[in-house]
Amino acid sequence: MARYTGPVCRICRREGMKLYLKGERCLGPKCPITQRNPQRNFPPGMHGQKRTRRPSE
Repeated sequence: MARYTGPVCRICRREGMKLYLKGERCLGPKCPITQRNPQRNFPPGMHGQKRTRRPSE
């Protein structure tokens, strides 16, 4: 299985919770999940702001 070498903060933003993949960065103020003014508090990608998860029946 291949190792994922891409941006890991993007994975945290997609899941909507801290996954602590960056080590110290996740504990500090630079983590995009815990910023006071969250500019990127939505899933990554072109359609991240529009995407809303529908509850399953």
